[in-house]
Amino acid sequence: EQSCWGSTLPKNVLHTIFLFAVQEEGCLPTLVNLGRVCSLWHDVSLNAALWHTLDLSAWVKDRFKTELKLKWFIDNRLRGCQEVNVSNWKVTNVQCVLEKMYDTCPNLVGITLAGWKFLLCDHLSYIVENFRKLERLDLSSINLEANANKTAVGFTSLCNAIQGLNTRLTHLVLAHNKLGGLPQIIAALATHCPNLILLDFSNICTLAMSHAILHIEKLQQGCPKLKVLRITNAQITLSQIPLQEQMDSPGFPELEELSVASLAESRVINDEFVQRILKASTKLKLLDVRGCARLTHDSLIRLPAWDIKHLFLSGCSVTRDIGSGLELIASKWAHSLTEIDLAWANVQGPLDNALKALAEKKSESPLSHLNLCGSSVSLEAVKEILSNCPQVSSINLSSCRGLPRGFKRLLQGPTEIKELRENLGAP
Repeated sequence: EQSCWGSTLPKNVLHTIFLFAVQEEGCLPTLVNLGRVCSLWHDVSLNAALWHTLDLSAWVKDRFKTELKLKWFIDNRLRGCQEVNVSNWKVTNVQCVLEKMYDTCPNLVGITLAGWKFLLCDHLSYIVENFRKLERLDLSSINLEANANKTAVGFTSLCNAIQGLNTRLTHLVLAHNKLGGLPQIIAALATHCPNLILLDFSNICTLAMSHAILHIEKLQQGCPKLKVLRITNAQITLSQIPLQEQMDSPGFPELEELSVASLAESRVINDEFVQRILKASTKLKLLDVRGCARLTHDSLIRLPAWDIKHLFLSGCSVTRDIGSGLELIASKWAHSLTEIDLAWANVQGPLDNALKALAEKKSESPLSHLNLCGSSVSLEAVKEILSNCPQVSSINLSSCRGLPRGFKRLLQGPTEIKELRENLGAP
């Protein structure tokens, strides 16, 4: 029989416990599960202060993502909400939902409206004008093929919104959209948003056939606090400007994450591209340059960052050139790397030497995740890593042609890694 301690706890104590649980696990499904225990827990779980950050994109099944259900959530769960994610909900009467949201939670700091196909420029204007504390805005997947004159992510609409949010704007996500007028959008951000921290242009296409022009130096001048820049798989190239203007730019001294990865082999992103973005980024922690076929080891070695933790190099010329400086790259960040992606590296010598450089840190190595999928790594190099890097919790050896058949798979978790070490005779 269950003890009665839970039903006799004071509500304020339960509230504090629930608050810690929400901070660790998120509102959903934590509060729903806690509310099922008993009537007392249910009452406490409905406290509006607990529902401050609500993600309705992942924990609600698609068939329930209706306008009617969303209105119920707004009325019953969003009264104390500061950040809400309502991605991919099937909303047609957008204005009605936004007005209800404003009446219920006017103090929203962040809102994610990804996939709202009916979101128009007038709706975005309403959001900017009424939610006076809004700092974070996600407009992903709004305009994949729609009329650029009416969509919320038309460049006129976006420029007006950026000007309206002004210094409040810290996070802007425009991924998976067709965008026009990128130079005007960048100019608006540089002029009005000095506190911008995150900017995401991943997977954007242009309305024209050519690549969009990104004036990175203008963005560096106007947004010195930028920490995250994502232009993954985007039709973007850097503007052509005089060398003196490039040299005068302050760079991004606070940048911690840069992703310029490409699904296809990118011929746009080269050494100059990366150097112009990262020339002052000493705090960089994540660099994703997968698929950048023209990027050489020279630019990576010259980067001012000394403590990169996550490095993704799959598909770079660095992983394919017999004379590449893969070992130098590994040596530079061996003390800090927790994750490295060297998938499909087909130069065995440099690859093995790079892994041995990582292993030289021995017990001090923080390496946890290693992707060698499809590479020509040798069995000896894998053994070297497992013998000297005690923190390894995941290693992908799928399709590694130089390994015996039983080893060619993704191994993760302490049990599988321990078994692999035993099979290789790695202490």
